[in-house]
Amino acid sequence: MLTKSDYIRYLQCPKLAWLNKNRPDLISDEIKASFAEIIKKGDEVERYAYKLFPNGKLAKGEAGTKELMKEGGVIFQPTVISGELHCRADIIAYDEESKAWDIYEVKSSTQEKTIHEYDLSFQKFCFEKAGHRVGKLNLVHINNEYVKNGAIDVQELFKIEDVTADVTKLASETKVGIASLAKILKGETEPSIRPVKQCKNPYVCIFKDYCLRDLPAKSIYSIIGKFSEKKMNQLLDAGIVEIENVPEEFISESFKKHFHAMKYDVVSIEKAGIKNELEQIAYPIYFLDYETYATAIPIFDGYRPYQNIVFQYSLHIQKSADSKLEHFSFLADKLTDPTREMANSLKKLIGKKGTLIAWNMGFEQGCNEGMGERAEEFREFFADINERMYDLMSVFKKGLYIHKDFCGSASLKKVLPVLVPSLSYGELNIHEGMTASNSWYEMVSGKATEKRQKEIYADLLKYCKLDTLAMVEILKELRKVIK
Repeated sequence: MLTKSDYIRYLQCPKLAWLNKNRPDLISDEIKASFAEIIKKGDEVERYAYKLFPNGKLAKGEAGTKELMKEGGVIFQPTVISGELHCRADIIAYDEESKAWDIYEVKSSTQEKTIHEYDLSFQKFCFEKAGHRVGKLNLVHINNEYVKNGAIDVQELFKIEDVTADVTKLASETKVGIASLAKILKGETEPSIRPVKQCKNPYVCIFKDYCLRDLPAKSIYSIIGKFSEKKMNQLLDAGIVEIENVPEEFISESFKKHFHAMKYDVVSIEKAGIKNELEQIAYPIYFLDYETYATAIPIFDGYRPYQNIVFQYSLHIQKSADSKLEHFSFLADKLTDPTREMANSLKKLIGKKGTLIAWNMGFEQGCNEGMGERAEEFREFFADINERMYDLMSVFKKGLYIHKDFCGSASLKKVLPVLVPSLSYGELNIHEGMTASNSWYEMVSGKATEKRQKEIYADLLKYCKLDTLAMVEILKELRKVIK
């Protein structure tokens, strides 16, 4: 059977569609768990969208759908099958005036995307092929301006957009695409597709590592974001895969230093520039990092969809150049808004002088603004620390320190192994932010055993502490460089 998920994968990459259907064994358990979490969150949004239609009925498979469609009204999760096509919509509603079924596609995103129109086009094709007249095609998505105040107001939480005109234009393309997809999936061997932009667009491909498995470490794919699709294709047409063979004229001015570092295995350090950056830092120094959780459906009052709940901080404090490094932390262990408790804890530790250091500080500053909005008595405090914040990432983002292993990135995960190889996220049970976020919710939602809750609590403390300790050690290394 061909589903709309198959079709969306095909649109991204025919090879992705074939591998997902024929080689699911290549998908790691970690990726499966990540997708399961995404599906679970999407299902929650869909259930809330049902409340827009109080009289709707849930269909049970194709047979149940046929029975409900005889009655008209609103149907949730209707399924139609026509030949090899299998389609389950989110919501359909019968319009007595037009004598047609309007389709509503529910998405967790906050705006319409082109890929959503293709999704609806597939549904329209399937329903019509099954003999049903289709009317309006609607996209139901999250309104990111909604603020929770008491029970969720679904009328305010969602926006409904009529995209019938745009979707209808895709009819011929969809018909051809479905035929092509059917032929590809029946093939005995995986399609030969050149990986370019589709590895990350519109979604990160779950088979990307498999497709790039035989490439050299210093390949053009290791810095895929630095080349346009046109340049990538030109390089591949010329048989150029390794960085060292890329002609100079293909490199933008902003990336040339990184390119030379990777090609010639050199380190570029601008001591004067680094010194100017570090002169902005004044004692006492507060190294700050937050961990957050966000959902489409706000959990607490005062939050918008996808607005970060700051549930944890790690804070290393260096009061003077020769003082002992101190560490403090906070981790919310209950499913209640931690804003005020966290703000109060921070205010006791952070004085009115000195510099706060973060990595990619815009994230921490945004969190501070949000907490200041929800807890007005701390608004001045958060505004003050935002004014005194310095982004240690700027040294690397400005290209003042460049190493081949950065691969053009200034992320902490790339910089730390080079400057401070003794510190590693790989040894932790939690080693990236999304896992930390999901683990926290597992801990506080009441779904984990007491033993598991304790494990998560300990793992989160270790992970967040390493983020700020990493900044402490990187600053030390930078100061050694400019001596």
